[in-house]
Amino acid sequence: MKQLTALFLAAILGSPLVAEPVPVGVNLAQLHEWNIVVGADAIESERFAAEEFQRYYKRASGITLPIVDAPENAAGHIFIGPGSAMHESDVGFEVDSFGQEDLRIIIRNGSIAIAGGRPRGTLYGVYAFLEDYLGVRFLTPDHTHVPHVGTWRLVGPVDRFYHPPLDFRWVAYEANYQLPAYATKLRLNAARLPSCPVAGDDWSNAGKLGGRTSMQVIGHSFNQQLPPASYAREHPNYYCLFRGKRLATVAPGEGGFDFKRGSFPYGMQPCLSHPEVLPIITERVLSQLATRPDLLNIPVSQNDGSAHCQCADCAEVDQREGGPQGSLLKFVNSVADEVATEFPDRFVGTLAYSDTAGPPTTLRPRDNVQIQWCSISTCFIHGFANRTCPTNEWHISQLRRWADLTDHLYVWNYYLNDEHHTYQLPLPNLRLAGPNIRFQVALGVRGLFLQATTSSHGNEFDELRNYLLSSLLWDPSRDGEQLMREWLDLHYGVASPPITRWINRLHDQSVASGKHCRCLGGRYEDYGLTQADIDAGLAAIEEALALAAGDETIRTRVEKASVWAHRAAIGPAWKVKEGETLDNDVAFQQRPLVRRFFELCEAHGVTRTAEGDWNRIDHQKQRLFKIVGLE
Repeated sequence: MKQLTALFLAAILGSPLVAEPVPVGVNLAQLHEWNIVVGADAIESERFAAEEFQRYYKRASGITLPIVDAPENAAGHIFIGPGSAMHESDVGFEVDSFGQEDLRIIIRNGSIAIAGGRPRGTLYGVYAFLEDYLGVRFLTPDHTHVPHVGTWRLVGPVDRFYHPPLDFRWVAYEANYQLPAYATKLRLNAARLPSCPVAGDDWSNAGKLGGRTSMQVIGHSFNQQLPPASYAREHPNYYCLFRGKRLATVAPGEGGFDFKRGSFPYGMQPCLSHPEVLPIITERVLSQLATRPDLLNIPVSQNDGSAHCQCADCAEVDQREGGPQGSLLKFVNSVADEVATEFPDRFVGTLAYSDTAGPPTTLRPRDNVQIQWCSISTCFIHGFANRTCPTNEWHISQLRRWADLTDHLYVWNYYLNDEHHTYQLPLPNLRLAGPNIRFQVALGVRGLFLQATTSSHGNEFDELRNYLLSSLLWDPSRDGEQLMREWLDLHYGVASPPITRWINRLHDQSVASGKHCRCLGGRYEDYGLTQADIDAGLAAIEEALALAAGDETIRTRVEKASVWAHRAAIGPAWKVKEGETLDNDVAFQQRPLVRRFFELCEAHGVTRTAEGDWNRIDHQKQRLFKIVGLE
């Protein structure tokens, strides 16, 4: 009777009696007879994505999967990139509506498809697959962790679409600039590639790496768009009247423009209300956009420093708008109006930085204006959302207000010690990376530029910090502390426990101190850290070296980490100013530590201790050796 009822219902409803097969996953350990399918019309980055899959799967399994243009049977294929074969398969889909970095991964019923928007979506999809389903970790440029796939690794069924929440992602470590292939593995999308050429860069990998985003970071631009060398002598009124002085006319020794050397004073800005300045800068902007069709945006932004024009016309706007952002945004909006006429799909970007960080009272950015807010006055010890930190509560209120004013909000964050020549001094703000990035994304921030150290190697936690920050930019939902623990365990192996304890101690002690430390850092004591924390760091390194005694690779990594501990230990000598002397007993105690610090710097390629040639490692070595009495 029940069977007859089922037949009757099936007839009425017109539905088949045979149920749809339940999708099943794929055992990634058993792909011996599989192949990788790449369409004949694949672009260079998609073919490279297939090669990357082949390379890392072989490392994980010992199996070399052949790369073919078309499948010969129904199952046993990994489709990389869009193409007719993938579209017609059981895991096929279209990517026409995908953004440049959107990706989709399907794993089911004996097939895998990884494809995305062009030019980077498919390559990013392969790296996401390798990480999420094979456990690959791109820890450093020379350390990729590839675990063996084993005999049973069932994954799926999976149907996953991912759209990166940030359209601009960059962590400004020298390694990323020098090694765009590694930056691509981290899915940082602003590497130096042909769409943003820099003289001397190697562009040979540009196509296979998928190029870079057409969005560029917003930096200081007025010095190039109204160069004092061209205008200051004959048109001093083009430049700001600040504290009663026109900066283009005062003598060089007083901070004015030096015509012989072509240098201009820190903070020298245009007079943004001068009627001849706007057309000059607008013409330069339009000319730049006309010659660079690859760029989505162009900066129209203040020079570094906090000077601003205080002439009557500029001051009137700034008084009405609550600060110097008023005259700046009024000017930028005017340029943007002209840009919208000739280049309706392009953006004008400007910094909200230093004295222009706060939004104006009544003005609003035009729809084609991009705001890049800089967190330079925030606290390095407390998170952005921490309302018990008065420093952050005040400055983050600016970011919140900008988020209400524009849909094109970008941020410049800082993740380095730069005060007092301290690139190598440990900076205990690693725990803040995840919460701060998530907070900004939740506000609607579209892109993040994270300023880091510009010395090539050996800076505090630089490889860990690069991996952590890059991972969070790609997927802000990740657990930053879990990422950090995993990195430490994989990179230092048996030697990781003491280093992990030391890093935890630095963060715990810093927060417990109750102090606030302004962005860009400071000395050890500015974070509430003491000699006991320095001693703990040296002890941690000694313990880690002992644990790594049987593994030269790990021992070398620990030795590199000891640069940070030794930099903290030589603080008494480091902070001695020119003309001052160091107590003899302290100098005696500091000598072996100073000598060891510079030995480590030489061994691990440390080039600078902060920005600028004066901070070259050879110069600092000469200075410190003299202070402590070393030959």
